[in-house]
Formats: sequence, structure tokens, C-alpha cells
Amino acid sequence: MQHYNPAITYLKALGIILMVIGHSGTEQHVKDFIYMFHMPLFFFASGFCFKDKHLSSPKLYVQNKLKSIWWPYVKWGLLFLLLHNLLFHLNVYNDQYGYKESVSHLYDLSEFRHIAYVIVFKMQGAEQLLGGYWFLNALFFGSIIAWITIRYIRSPLSGGIILLCVCTILNKTCYRLPFFELQTQAFSAALLIVIGYAFAKFKIKPFNNWQIVLVLILTLVGSFFRNNMEMALVSYSNKIFAPYLLIATLATWCFYSLFEKMNTAQGTCTIILNYIGKNTLTILTWHFLTFKIVSLVIISIYDLPIARLAEFPVIYEYAEQGWWMAYFCVAITTCCGLSYCNGWIKNNWLKL
Repeated sequence: MQHYNPAITYLKALGIILMVIGHSGTEQHVKDFIYMFHMPLFFFASGFCFKDKHLSSPKLYVQNKLKSIWWPYVKWGLLFLLLHNLLFHLNVYNDQYGYKESVSHLYDLSEFRHIAYVIVFKMQGAEQLLGGYWFLNALFFGSIIAWITIRYIRSPLSGGIILLCVCTILNKTCYRLPFFELQTQAFSAALLIVIGYAFAKFKIKPFNNWQIVLVLILTLVGSFFRNNMEMALVSYSNKIFAPYLLIATLATWCFYSLFEKMNTAQGTCTIILNYIGKNTLTILTWHFLTFKIVSLVIISIYDLPIARLAEFPVIYEYAEQGWWMAYFCVAITTCCGLSYCNGWIKNNWLKL
């Protein structure tokens, strides 16, 4: 039986913190380093926590994934969809600014119906403010693919090689699986889950200090050759795909090894990491919207047109001047505050 592992919670906290920093408009070289491993980290952690008992109970496993991944995607996806036109009128979306060249428009009833269908049945089509929800799609389908691989291939090594070959073929052909339109992203997520499972199953030893330093240097060097490689893409270049996954795995294990040394430590840092690590979904869901608080402040201070509130995810012109730190701090503190209030209401009001 697997017990609670604080190091995994700290690892997830690090991943979500780095995700928010990466979205906040920080310097490009910092972003390049972060994107080498911050999302692969989550898939690895999922595999590390995989329980063998699920291999004999597929129904229970799928039900768990529906409850923990599919339902949050659908719940928040539909809510943000329903709010789309209201947010458009509030300039959170508009037809002048958006993500790069992608701007928005008011939805009519047919668009609402179509997008709702895609959200429920394909786990796609989430609103721009839920742009990070590609991760839930990849985690859900990656988890199912990983379960099949672990259950029927038996050997994590053989299963990993097969998944790597599938990813290579999909990268080359850009083929989409019918209906769910799955591409390399889901299978690479499955590969990382299987790798995480193998690390736990074979009880791989944490890195020692000099190995940690060596991997951090390797990750830094690799970041200069990242060439825009990131897990958020649906397919990748085969030239850098395998090296990227290797460095991402080593970097993830590097930070896990650091957190293993903190397992017995008690202090403010571990308390904060523990809390953030247990509320990653809340931060993933709300951080883009909380960025708008800082954008409003920037608009007010620099007398910018209110239409620039729709710049996504941040107003880069000012974020790159140091405002990224405000975006980061406001997002983390506000999301954690929302989580705390939600927990307090459940524990004090809903029990009355």
C-alpha cells in the first residue's frame, strides 16, 4: 500500500508555481528553463503515484479519472462558457486583443451548443481563460493509455519503448485519432506516466548532491536548444522530442530528490509548498482570470485603453518590465485564498 509522500506534493507545488511564472510574462531565458520540465513533472508524478490495485479494477480506475479529471474539466469548462458573453462585455475578451493573433467574439446559441458538446464529449474547446486545461485533456487520455500499457505490456521498459515509437510515428505523420482527435500529446503524457510508474516500481534512488547539480546544468544547457518545444503542443519535432523527455525526466527526479531531503523538515516553506501542492487544480483554473486584476492596475497607472484588458494572458509590454512578479504573486495568493475560503465554507456552513 502506498502512503502519502510529501515530496510528490512539494513537486506538484513546484510545477504549478513554475507554470504561473511561465505564464506571467517573465524573461524568455527563465521561461525556456521552466518549460524544459514543469509540465512533464505532473505526468511523472501521476505515474509515480499509480497504484497496482487499479490494474485489476479498470472500472474503478476509469471512474476515478472521470471524477478527478473529466468532471472538473466539464464543470468549469461549461461555467466559463456560459460567462463568455458577459466577460466579452467586460473586456476580459474582445475583438481587438487576445492571445497573439487570436481574438474573440460574442457567441450565438448554436456556438454555445457546439462548444458545450466538444467540452463534454471531447474535453476540448475550453475558454481562453482555461487555456491551461489542455493539461487535463492530456492527463485524462494519457492516464487511460498508460493503464492499458502497464496492464497488458507488463514491462514498463517495453511499454515505454512502444509508446516512444508511437509518439515518433504520430510526430512524423501528424495523424489524429478519430473522434477525440488525439495526437502525440496524449501518448507522450502516457509515456511520462509510465516512466514515473517505473521509477516508483523499481525504487530508483534519489540523486545525490553532485548529480543534482549536474542535472540542473544539463537542464540549463538544454533550455538553449528547446526551440519552442513544450508539452502544450499536440505534436512535436522528432529531432528534439526524445532528448526533451530525457532531460524533463532527469530534472523532475532532480527536484524530487531535493524534496526528499525536506520530507522530515518542518517550517513555513514546507507548509506553503504542501498547501499549494494540494490546490494545483484551483490555481490552474483561476490564475488567468486573477491576472486580470494586475492588468487593471497597469491600465489604471499607465492610462491605457480598457480594451487592453483582453491581452492574454498578461500585458507583455509591462510584464517584461518587472510586472510579471505582481502577476505571479497576485495569482498564487488569490487562488490559494479562494481555495481556503472554499474549504472554510464547506467545513463551517455546509455542515450546518
